[in-house]
Amino acid sequence: MKITNMKRTDINLVPDTVNTSPDYFCTWQVQLFKCNNTGPQGQRDNMTEGNIFGTGNEAEDRKNGIGWAAHLHKDARRDLIYLLDDSWDIPIGALKDKDPWYASQILAKDKFPSFYEDGDPFDGERNTRSMRNLSEKIKSLGWKGLGGWICVEKSPLAKEKDDESYWAERLKWSQNAGWKYWKLDWGRDCNTYRVRRLITDLRFKYAPDLIAEQAIVPEMIPYADSYRTYDVFTLLAIPITMEKLGFDFKFDAAPGYLGYINCMDEVYTAAALGCAIDVTRHNMIGNLPNGDPDPSFPALHRQLKTKMDEVTRTVRWHRIAPAFSVNGSDTFIDENKLTDFWDVIEQKKEIEAWWKYKDGDHIERSGPARISRGLEPAVAEPDDEGFVPFLISALHPCGVASVGTLARTQGRRYFNPLCKVTQNVKNADMIGVFGYYASLTLESTAIKESSRILMQDLIDDAAYDVTELCEVQNGKLIIPGELITKIGTSCNHEGDTSEPGLIVKIENN
Repeated sequence: MKITNMKRTDINLVPDTVNTSPDYFCTWQVQLFKCNNTGPQGQRDNMTEGNIFGTGNEAEDRKNGIGWAAHLHKDARRDLIYLLDDSWDIPIGALKDKDPWYASQILAKDKFPSFYEDGDPFDGERNTRSMRNLSEKIKSLGWKGLGGWICVEKSPLAKEKDDESYWAERLKWSQNAGWKYWKLDWGRDCNTYRVRRLITDLRFKYAPDLIAEQAIVPEMIPYADSYRTYDVFTLLAIPITMEKLGFDFKFDAAPGYLGYINCMDEVYTAAALGCAIDVTRHNMIGNLPNGDPDPSFPALHRQLKTKMDEVTRTVRWHRIAPAFSVNGSDTFIDENKLTDFWDVIEQKKEIEAWWKYKDGDHIERSGPARISRGLEPAVAEPDDEGFVPFLISALHPCGVASVGTLARTQGRRYFNPLCKVTQNVKNADMIGVFGYYASLTLESTAIKESSRILMQDLIDDAAYDVTELCEVQNGKLIIPGELITKIGTSCNHEGDTSEPGLIVKIENN
């Protein structure tokens, strides 16, 4: 089956609109890359304007692990907020537990000298102008906006303020500086529901254009703008994320609250399940600058550093079907679990040291075999080895549907079971399809024997008429898995190994 033999149309199924999901690229992993994995202190010290913006020489910048805002995610950035992780408000060399500037939200002068306006460091208007200068620079590079990692505690520099005054003041700074996102993490009040809830509620009044992301305290899920599933390691990120979602999706958003779930860098999981994303993958390919392996993205597993097109596909799908609120009362979470495992041989090459695994460890993680939102769950026939993928699907509030298959890890093998999958999408006539299949059968009242079937790679700008390559019946459409792979990866950039991601459109006269 050759893509050149199919009928390319002049129809573009991806709108040229703004992605309204609060998706972002987070700098934490590029900070780790730049500092050669020396630990959180090294990562903090490398949060500098020189590293963020680089020298202008992309080849040299990449060699040195810098230029993060200038060179990364060029195709996706218009749909992504650029988020400065831990931390942009403490001087170089400062220790997080001992430095009074930590959690201050006052832009660090030595890290951002080109953007810092001189004057009284405690002058809120001066700090707002400094923050705005940085925000405008980020937006000038094509990013959707700027966000920051926020330590959930009061800085000793403002210990005289009560909680409400402290957080209201800082929310005003971000609102007036044009910042779009707070990633609330760590700090003395990290586990305190009262403080986290206070921040979200104050956000409505003082920073209506900001998203305040919560984490760690699950009682916050109904009241969060967005709730992050939290850290995973790449080797078993899929089952761990499915396990976390199996818990988080049981909640319902409280009236008046957004209640989004952010499932981190599992971008196709987010696309198919209506979640937001925290992108940490980057395409600074290969070892760290000092030659050591990069344990965050082990080369012997998923090759996430060569899967940038998955990010672009996800944020473009989010233009059509953005993240939507948790609705546990209309979510299916399979009681059947799938278990993946990894046998560690060389920890230094395979997994970050802070996870505390060592050579010879056998690591197992399990998650629900299927999760679906607003739909009956997908059904898969096992492949020749008896394996099935994790299956995910959703009916989105805008009326479109999505379905995805997620890979498995067994021993030291990452693989995609090729299965015959069936998904009922009710009356949807547009479906986002992610992952690999032997075949995909879509059941919809929108499908007629006379329907025209269009398919488009989410990073393409035109759809193909594939009607003659599919089996079209009243209420049923059978798509060959090879066709999904061909079209869904047809626009992968050279060297990019991204898995398929596409749109199916059912047209009727």
